[in-house]
Amino acid sequence: MKNIVIIIILFQSFHSINAQQIFSETQEYTYTKEFMNKGKERPSYVVNLIHSENKNADKIATLTITDIELFEDIFLTTLENPGLEGISKVIKMEVEYLGCCAHVAAYYYMVKEDNSIATLPEISNIYCENSDADYQYIFPNQEYGVKGNILETQTFYQTQTTSTAIKYVNLKQSFTWNNGNIEESKLTAITAGY
Repeated sequence: MKNIVIIIILFQSFHSINAQQIFSETQEYTYTKEFMNKGKERPSYVVNLIHSENKNADKIATLTITDIELFEDIFLTTLENPGLEGISKVIKMEVEYLGCCAHVAAYYYMVKEDNSIATLPEISNIYCENSDADYQYIFPNQEYGVKGNILETQTFYQTQTTSTAIKYVNLKQSFTWNNGNIEESKLTAITAGY
């Protein structure tokens, strides 16, 4: 039980680091959760990401949670003006599962100026008791961002002190935003940290 509490606190600290750096909690979006396959051996949830003000509007995204025994919570944050032409904001939906460690699946939805959606590949993180890193996307207007690029990074945090400052950032993959299309980039390195 002690380990689970530590994992939750660790996950929350990583979650608030991201939120403090530009992604922030949102009231503009919410989600609905429908219990499916009632009476079946493996029931699931269908989760719909929607606008808070107009719940009858089109769904922004839909996903299925099949492991409902380990499902814990969903966190929604947004990044306003990410620095990509034609993109007004990015919605990040993090789905948390708890076992011996916390597993968090992060889904990123880029809202275009015409309100259509561009989706980035899912990113998964596992937070255990001594975790000091996570994977995330970095956008051009964020620290370590690169103009016209979306960077999939692994960020390492200083854990020797009481702060959770960034120690260094590794580039895992880069995408360019090109006339409304997400394409793999030739960018192979960024220098950050220490």
